[in-house]
Amino acid sequence: MEKIFVFIYFALLFYIAFYGLHLYYLISIYLKNSREAIPSTAALSRYPMVTVQLPIYNERAVAARLIKTIAAFDWPQDKLEIQVLDDSDDDTISIVTKETARLAQLGFNIKHIRRGNRRGYKAGALAFGMNQAKGDYIAIFDADNIPHPDFLKRLMPFFDDPRMGMVQARWSFLNREQSLLCRAQALFLDAHFFVEQASRSRGGLFMNFNGTAGLWHRQAIEDAGGWQADTLTEDLDLSYRAQLAGWKMILAEEVDVPTELPATIRSFKTQQYRWARGAVETAIKVLPKVLRSPLPLKVKICSCFHLTQKSTSLALILLSIFLIPALYIRVEGGMLKLLLIDLPIFLAGTGSMSLFYGLAFRRQRELHSLKNKLVLPLITSIGIGLSVNNSLAVISAIFCGKGTFIRTPKSGSTTNDIVRIPTEYRIRSDKTVTIEVILAIYSALAVGSAVFLNLYWSIPFLMTFAFGYFYFSWQSLREQYA
Repeated sequence: MEKIFVFIYFALLFYIAFYGLHLYYLISIYLKNSREAIPSTAALSRYPMVTVQLPIYNERAVAARLIKTIAAFDWPQDKLEIQVLDDSDDDTISIVTKETARLAQLGFNIKHIRRGNRRGYKAGALAFGMNQAKGDYIAIFDADNIPHPDFLKRLMPFFDDPRMGMVQARWSFLNREQSLLCRAQALFLDAHFFVEQASRSRGGLFMNFNGTAGLWHRQAIEDAGGWQADTLTEDLDLSYRAQLAGWKMILAEEVDVPTELPATIRSFKTQQYRWARGAVETAIKVLPKVLRSPLPLKVKICSCFHLTQKSTSLALILLSIFLIPALYIRVEGGMLKLLLIDLPIFLAGTGSMSLFYGLAFRRQRELHSLKNKLVLPLITSIGIGLSVNNSLAVISAIFCGKGTFIRTPKSGSTTNDIVRIPTEYRIRSDKTVTIEVILAIYSALAVGSAVFLNLYWSIPFLMTFAFGYFYFSWQSLREQYA
């Protein structure tokens, strides 16, 4: 029995470390190409017709601001079509109606499009708008985005390449210093854009549209089969189908679009749940096609890691259960012998993550004056704390079919000051807090066991679990009873 336990425990460690090795590969691409010149965005010689799509659902705090921001684009008015794809069922409708009517009187080609239902959610709205769109290029923005006026001018030159299907702008964050949670999210996403997306873009790997702040060649969407609503991450799904159809994608790292980070733990968990579940749904849908395609082997392997990386959350949950028994195994098996196994696995898993986020943190320091440096050493803990939420998403994607699209509510905050989300927009259900509390207590007992067994070198590792689960359970309970 003990041998079986040891096998399972180290199998979990190896599984997580395996994804860490893939992360090292992306880091190596990043370091190799970090000094590579950014493709030139010379002055435009043409101004093609562009349709800007703004999918909205109950966003009274930000709807008018978004529409005004798009109307300020530095682009010929006769070459700009604005579609407000409004599925709202509250007073957002009247706000959008008023703003679109005002801009229409000023000569803008703007349409307030309502479907009368939310069939297909965001994907359904985008597909509905595409049927009426006149543009050869499609720009998409979420409700909380505040793109700069020169957005189209800076991205359009990339389409001088006739096979360029999509150009993704980098997200920047309006409220990155609002709380520890916001600072952690900013680092998560900065690492995604600065390191992961940049590496995929420059390394010839499949990358993805992030759902907003991107510019599409209309033909790429059509060749891929259009927007489809059978996954919760319609952006990831379309990205893979478009690249399988032969279209290219690139990250325009130097072009940023300010956006709002979820300021509450429940909003954050809801967003992450949707992304995790959608990624697994997309993996089930498109990975067989990727593996059967004539793509290079490195693209196939990296696509497998890309689409299945959320499965490591399940491994972390199982690893958490084994924390205390593993301490006693270490004592009986001899610490030196097990250390020779633990150390390489630790460097492969935790070491790669530390370097990954460390590189993003360095880029943050170049761009921002960071008030709190504590977030970097705590980033692994926050990832562990999120594992319960993401594990539920992974299991649901595999066994429960397609899920319901729950959008992340926006407060309209443009600073680090706390702005309350309207009461009726708040997310009330939290299915994971009980499990998080149990794992928090169990992880604390693991720390106590390490002290009792004089395994002091294990305490930092165990504390990452304890802090992660305590932070998420405490924040969830605090919001629930506030």
